Amino acid sequence: MTIRKIALGLIISGVCLYFVLRGVDWGQVWRHLSEVDPALFLLSMLLMLAAYFLMTWRWQRLLDPLDIPGSSGSPGVAQGGSGSIRGHENLFSLYGKMMTGYFFNAFFPARGGDLVRAYLLGRKTGLRKTTILATIVIEKAFDGMALLVMLLVSLVLLPSATETSAVGFAPDLLAWVAGLGLIAAFTGMLFFYKFSDRIAGWVGRLPAPLPILERIRRLAVRLIETFAGGMHVFKSPRPLMSAALISMLVWVVVALMFAAALQSFQTPFPPEMVGPVGLLFMTAIVNLGLLVPALPGNLGTYEALCVGAMAFFKVDKELAVAFALIFHVGQLVTTLIVGLVAFWAQNLSLSEMRPVEKAAEEEAERLLEQIEREAEAST
Repeated sequence: MTIRKIALGLIISGVCLYFVLRGVDWGQVWRHLSEVDPALFLLSMLLMLAAYFLMTWRWQRLLDPLDIPGSSGSPGVAQGGSGSIRGHENLFSLYGKMMTGYFFNAFFPARGGDLVRAYLLGRKTGLRKTTILATIVIEKAFDGMALLVMLLVSLVLLPSATETSAVGFAPDLLAWVAGLGLIAAFTGMLFFYKFSDRIAGWVGRLPAPLPILERIRRLAVRLIETFAGGMHVFKSPRPLMSAALISMLVWVVVALMFAAALQSFQTPFPPEMVGPVGLLFMTAIVNLGLLVPALPGNLGTYEALCVGAMAFFKVDKELAVAFALIFHVGQLVTTLIVGLVAFWAQNLSLSEMRPVEKAAEEEAERLLEQIEREAEAST
């Protein structure tokens, strides 16, 4: 984690916390927190773990077309044979790796826990880390599109009372942005799948008169090639459709998690917000906003997103801050406990994890050099 990344995360998180906590009556905040129903709040945390399990199921579907090195059977057949991921890793084993990755996301910058997840699976199966990371990139793309669908639906159906929300703009404007973003994301993925080689070639031929521009160009080519490696899911409609449907199910469960957490407060929230449409809106806004870089654990940004989403429904700021704080802390504590158990169950050590990010970057660099050599040989 470089000083520059730490500084950027501190600035973003600090600014978010300043605006969230400015002028808050802490006496009211503690009163709201003291009235939380522990049973309902625990239910919300269990629903979060269920959402992680569904994410693991989706990841298994995305990994199925990959051929496991050294395995027998038909390569790439996604039917549970010895050549598929399900012939080597059951769902609960993958869940342990998923939770270990989320455990390290609380400490590593830029969602570095995904590198840990790729390292663990690569160590067990022999798959290249960059290939596994490509499936994780596809996974995030499905999440983004599912959340954009939820945001668009919620904004279209939001009651007219929210048109004068406290955030300063009407939902109709955001609905247009979400709709255009969804179309652009879907079209971009299809275009990228069809022309990824050409795109990588175009980027690779861009002039780079300065060393820093050369580094940016090489990084862009590396990301394109890594992402293209995960586009295997588009060669068969079954894993693609499965992953898309599971993605929607994941975020419906997350919306139910929000519902249980909101119901755990004795002070009622506005009916529009705790209804199905409001829950879709909150789920989409908060999780899309987590793409913003911040400190590990999303300190500050998570609270700002929760409070900002509630501003649409004119929720009292002290109530919104109380919800954001306990909801964020509850998720972090639950993820850390389950992730730590998963970490220990795999006989890992912290010293083994420290070089993971560096090793992944070196492997990606070697892959890029190999691609460049092959491109030069073909010309």
